[in-house]
Amino acid sequence: MIDPTDIQNTYATIIKGVQKTPLVYAPELSIISGANVYLKMEFLQYTGTFKIRGVLSKLNSITKSDFDKTFVAASTGNHAAAFGYASQKFGFNGVLFLPKTISLVKIKAIEQYPLQIIFYGTNSAETEAKATMYAKQIDGVLIHPYNDIEIIKGQGTIAIEIQEQLPQTDIILVPVGGGGLASGISSYFKNNNTVSVIGCQPKNASEMYQSILQNTIVAPSTLSTIADAAAGGIEENAITFDLCKKHLSGFEIIEEEDLKKAVAFMIKHHQIQIEPTAALPIAAILQNNRYQGKNVVLVLTGKKVNKELIHQITTQYGNYY
Repeated sequence: MIDPTDIQNTYATIIKGVQKTPLVYAPELSIISGANVYLKMEFLQYTGTFKIRGVLSKLNSITKSDFDKTFVAASTGNHAAAFGYASQKFGFNGVLFLPKTISLVKIKAIEQYPLQIIFYGTNSAETEAKATMYAKQIDGVLIHPYNDIEIIKGQGTIAIEIQEQLPQTDIILVPVGGGGLASGISSYFKNNNTVSVIGCQPKNASEMYQSILQNTIVAPSTLSTIADAAAGGIEENAITFDLCKKHLSGFEIIEEEDLKKAVAFMIKHHQIQIEPTAALPIAAILQNNRYQGKNVVLVLTGKKVNKELIHQITTQYGNYY
């Protein structure tokens, strides 16, 4: 469905609009895990998240005449910021659907953009379905957060940079929500038998993992997780389900407490504040030693997190490691 060449061609179209984010060695994580651990700092991307890659990829595939239409998106926050950033850059009229449960810090990051904002639903699956229906009703252009080939190819461009920055990569640990990022990266490496891509999900929102186990897309979880960017379920008939099922080498399922410890670890040892979803790969590498001796890349996806949560986590787990 998506070949490495497709992702390379997409990279050529978006390279001037994205940052080539650093890949840095993580000595403390390497000592603890016994692996050679590297951090792909995608939280340094424009808008503080990898999502701009997919949005630019999608926009570059749209005909000029369609830019007169209203563009529609749904998001739990990070895709929304990328959508808003692009609306300024390309000058299109945008309508954004957000779940009512979105965090305040992510709302504030979006308010700076000239978008019409509509709050709908209590999880991302409900919000995405509403946005999809609305786009059809108004003959608008839907910019989906993950269920779109162009979006997936854009997210997959991270894999090109990883391969250039660390040709000896053995394993890539990547957060999974709707699966766009994991689908893109794993599709790029699908013909490379030396690189394994592992999906990381919070136990309380492990819909992709559960869907693959049951061979059907499961309903959104009703459990809460601090990894809000990975929560909310998967859209019915999402193409990411088949791509993740086919190309991911496995999953790491993370408990909430381990996720909090991972956030605290990054603040203490790297002076880096990342959002809990981005810390999923950190938690995975901290809680087991199955990657000993391997060159492991952890994709850190975003940095938007409220100060109250950070204070709570550092107070409780700041001295755990």
